[in-house]
Amino acid sequence: MNRPTSRPARFLLLGALCAGWPAAFAATSDEVAPPDWGLTKDGGHIIHSSARVAWPRCVEGMQWTGQRCTGTALQLDHAEALAHVKAREKAEGIAWRLPHMKELQQLANQNAQPTPAGQTLLPTVGEGWCWTATTTINTPSFNAYSYNNVQRGLNGQNTRQLKFLHGWAVNTATGESHGDVLKRSKLTVRLVRPID
Repeated sequence: MNRPTSRPARFLLLGALCAGWPAAFAATSDEVAPPDWGLTKDGGHIIHSSARVAWPRCVEGMQWTGQRCTGTALQLDHAEALAHVKAREKAEGIAWRLPHMKELQQLANQNAQPTPAGQTLLPTVGEGWCWTATTTINTPSFNAYSYNNVQRGLNGQNTRQLKFLHGWAVNTATGESHGDVLKRSKLTVRLVRPID
């Protein structure tokens, strides 16, 4: 006849089983996860693995030589930047686009941390303000009785129209962003594309 296992024996068996678990998990904790940000083998593109996107290391108008960016950075207004994206996408058959503000800020912030090889992701040439695809959707409520608005000749209608004259830009050297940049301003352009 089988005797039921006594309570202390059951706990000893459970304790013996659990004692092996830390060793089983230790092997997985020693493994190094691949970095979320890295460079392609030729160094010409920055890969953001979790976002599944690739960035050229150089701003538009410049080319990667294997060591640095050469050429002259394009200075485009917002409409020219959008037209440039469409032209490049059509010419290369790659889904290039202007980055969103948060994406460009992430790139700038990641650039501040050197890669394992001790280099930065973005060469210093071409750093500065870049256009983004982010648009301002929410407009502040308008006070028709504000002296400042009356003095400037603003009303609710033309305030909304003025927002369409502004775009978002990010400084890739600092990660700072502004949503009140006139779209006719000439800024550099960084593009991004999905990873194949």
